[in-house]
Amino acid sequence: MEFNATFLVTIISFIVFVYLMNKILYAPIQKVVTEREDFVNSNLKDAETNNDKAKALSEDRDNKISNARNDARLVYIDSLNDYKKQKDDYIHNTQEDVNNELNNAYQGLENLSNETKEGLKGKMTDLANDIVEKMLGYRSEVPYFDNDKVNKILYH
Repeated sequence: MEFNATFLVTIISFIVFVYLMNKILYAPIQKVVTEREDFVNSNLKDAETNNDKAKALSEDRDNKISNARNDARLVYIDSLNDYKKQKDDYIHNTQEDVNNELNNAYQGLENLSNETKEGLKGKMTDLANDIVEKMLGYRSEVPYFDNDKVNKILYH
């Protein structure tokens, strides 16, 4: 192999060619590749950040829904307990009213029964005297008329 001027010109022209190719072709391509890598990495970071935010929002939403359900359940239970208490109070008051009315009715019946018995007791005495008058022909009070026995019969 010989080293002459053509070899030197070839090496210089190769170096100039590589330099020009680097400036014209490789540097812009390298710049575009770098920009794309940066763009992809930036979008990947944004996607990861948005994914984390979405997970956090989803967890927050789930917690709020769970809390709302618990609150609704508590409100429902409180309302149900209030309704049961009102129902029990109403039933208790109604039972008291009915018992009072029944006691008043029983008392009224007892009074009416006693009045009727007293009226019958007086009429029994009159009836006994009428029977004696019809049998004897004159009015006479029945001797030994026992009011205690009449009371025992009537109030038995």
